[in-house]
Amino acid sequence: MHHHHGTRWAIFVLFVLAFAKTGHAQGSPYDEIGFGLPIRSGNATIDALGGTGLALSGTSTINDLNPADWVWLDNARFGAAVRYNFIRATLGTNQDLQQNVQFTGVNFGAPIWKPMRLSFALGYEPLTDASNDINIVDSTGTRDYLSRGGTNLVFLGLAARPLSAIALGARLDYITGDIRHTAQVNFIDTAAGSGQFERDYLFNGLRPTFGIQIIGDSITPGLSGIVIGASYSPPTHLTSTMETINTPVSSTLDTTIDSAGVGRYPGAFSVGLSIHLSRRYRAEADYFVQDFSSAYVYSPQIISGDSMLRASNRIAIGIERLPNLSGEYGESFGLDRWGMRLGFSYGTLAVNPAGSGGAREFALSGGFGIPISIKTLLNLSGVAGQRIPITSGTAPNETFVRLGADVSFSETWFVPTRK
Repeated sequence: MHHHHGTRWAIFVLFVLAFAKTGHAQGSPYDEIGFGLPIRSGNATIDALGGTGLALSGTSTINDLNPADWVWLDNARFGAAVRYNFIRATLGTNQDLQQNVQFTGVNFGAPIWKPMRLSFALGYEPLTDASNDINIVDSTGTRDYLSRGGTNLVFLGLAARPLSAIALGARLDYITGDIRHTAQVNFIDTAAGSGQFERDYLFNGLRPTFGIQIIGDSITPGLSGIVIGASYSPPTHLTSTMETINTPVSSTLDTTIDSAGVGRYPGAFSVGLSIHLSRRYRAEADYFVQDFSSAYVYSPQIISGDSMLRASNRIAIGIERLPNLSGEYGESFGLDRWGMRLGFSYGTLAVNPAGSGGAREFALSGGFGIPISIKTLLNLSGVAGQRIPITSGTAPNETFVRLGADVSFSETWFVPTRK
């Protein structure tokens, strides 16, 4: 009974955080460009490992990077995640401090046929974050520029292990987004034309995502403990609408104009390697590439891309001591049951502010996997890093801290698959 109370308390805290309000501005200055900054994963386990996860072999988490990884699920499992972001940006003498709390995903997965390790999963997660506030005060008045929203993903898919050495996965992704940019101008001179201007972008589209894992244990003893993973998502054509709203402060009436158009969300490819250093310790490395230079949120007709976006890539490494949930690694107590994770990542951002030549990001990460019961895990992650423009002084330097939490649970209310 104690384990069940612990699980429910962790879930309660998680959802309180997810819907908590903050009294501060939100997001990174880079978020207002294009689709906003991509979110690598909503999964705290993957975030703590630097963003690695293509070859995770995750028995106690639903992998949002590679659907082939679902073959490792041994029970029906539900997960939900939240994240706190702290960002300090500087550009010359200007400084900005922003923070927010985000709900970063909910998912469910289960094995459905043991002979082929057939499993399914479904879920929701954010793909990008476009939240940002800029406030300018001068002798003429105040100007507030707000961006809100981002790109979201709803997915449903299957994974199977048709051969002992190969796991395959595929999912259908529904991409949807609502990005809102608002400018509020208030002049000190009441005779001037204060007002609010808003432009919303709404878009949606469908794409497949394919994943594969090659399991070295099943090929030769010399490859024991090695897993290679990869995933691919093709570019997505979007149906987009631009909505323009102009509201003078002196009037209760506004002018709204809707314009139909198209958009394009970029494809992505990633590959990863996992090596067991011992029975309980493993190291992981991933490489990820996504070409935003051919992407755009909205245009009245098909175009080649958005000059404010560019190709991005990312390399990450991680090391993990696996959690000892139910005595898989012998009898242990206290902190020895916990999983421990460390990671590092380096990459180029998908945004290309004018004259900057792009921006780079590097980060250190860490986290814990805390067993709550013999099947339920509370994952915590912390990431600290910097974003720096390639050409100094042309775009903000950012220092960021990201704290994540997710609960991955499988309890008695989930009926196990018959064996």
